[in-house]
Amino acid sequence: MEIISDDSIELEEIPSDSESEQVTRKSYRLQVKNKKQFFLKIDERCFPLVDISDSGICITVQADTEFPQDAILKSCELILGDRSFDNLEGEIVHMSVDGDGNWISGIKWTFIDEQTHPDLEEMLAHLRREFFENV
Repeated sequence: MEIISDDSIELEEIPSDSESEQVTRKSYRLQVKNKKQFFLKIDERCFPLVDISDSGICITVQADTEFPQDAILKSCELILGDRSFDNLEGEIVHMSVDGDGNWISGIKWTFIDEQTHPDLEEMLAHLRREFFENV
């Protein structure tokens, strides 16, 4: 095992793990290009989507947007084109700056009601098909 040292950090090599090579992702984020038709609405404020997955979304925010990390957002409305999904709840998992200097926030869904969940999954499947047809 090799240890690499520096004045401020110390890195230790992790031995290879044969099990980790077998792990595959069950879901992935879909990049959103049409930000005027795909957004999150919270208390009459609209936040354009950066990407979306089964477990959550990433939105564009302003630097002064006040979302504390771990905050729970209630009564969210997700707009995906001509479809709307109401009464979603999510938890802020990060506020950060992307590679272009824009502020973004990651939201993990904590509640999707039983009636909305299958409709949202169907819409995401449709978006995935559309994405791969246009690649």
